[in-house]
Amino acid sequence: MKLSSGAVSVNLSGKVALITGGGHGLGRTLARRYSIAGANVFITGRAKDALAESAQAIKKSGGRAEWSVADVSNPEEVTRSFDEAIGAFGTVDILVNNAGIAGPTTDLVDLSLRDWNEVLAINLTGVFLCCKAAIPIMRGAGGGKIVNIGSASGKRPLAGRTPYAASKLGLLGLTRTLAHEIAKDGINVNLISPFLVAGPRLDLVIDRLAGVRHIDAQVVRSEMTALSPFKRGVTEDDVANVALFLSSGAADNMTGQDINVTAGAVMY
Repeated sequence: MKLSSGAVSVNLSGKVALITGGGHGLGRTLARRYSIAGANVFITGRAKDALAESAQAIKKSGGRAEWSVADVSNPEEVTRSFDEAIGAFGTVDILVNNAGIAGPTTDLVDLSLRDWNEVLAINLTGVFLCCKAAIPIMRGAGGGKIVNIGSASGKRPLAGRTPYAASKLGLLGLTRTLAHEIAKDGINVNLISPFLVAGPRLDLVIDRLAGVRHIDAQVVRSEMTALSPFKRGVTEDDVANVALFLSSGAADNMTGQDINVTAGAVMY
């Protein structure tokens, strides 16, 4: 597989990376990029066909990839997916907690408890469950890397996106505290906070925001990109570049960090 323009190269040969939400979007890009870096890739998610396509594309390009259907909010399915990863590749050196849902776009007073709970269950509890499964494996191996994919939306107001923002800011507290807990085991835990990542997820969110405000979607997009000093968003490969770095030996002395990938739209 060839690297796309702007993609950095990292050597993860022999490592095993478990990537949640690896069937489409950013997750598929992460899976592809980790494979290019030499890692054996195990992807999980809820969409069987998308997972199979993602893994097959890696195999066709000479990489090693396996997959498992699993809902990160389900403890039994999380445990099974890690068992299957170990069965396929022997261990898990790297965990990338990428699985997440956008959730509804509506004012909090109109939000159902069911929708609130679903977003928190997948975006935050799912990370807790995957970390809980990964830590004993990494501890036994003498170390490992955990990369959580958050969102800069957790650190700035975004009308109508309360459960999503709350779940993503929650990841910051989880990441920092967990980094302290497991540093003694040689495990690094870091968070990436992207914003305006080009793709279907962003298009959907912009369309929903435009609908709520009764304005054209392009107006919303222009308002959001205007937050960047570059007047642009970012790409999935931009996020993957940072994830790969955090998964490599070059980041051995980085833990508990929150790294913005936002083209400067969020700097804190």
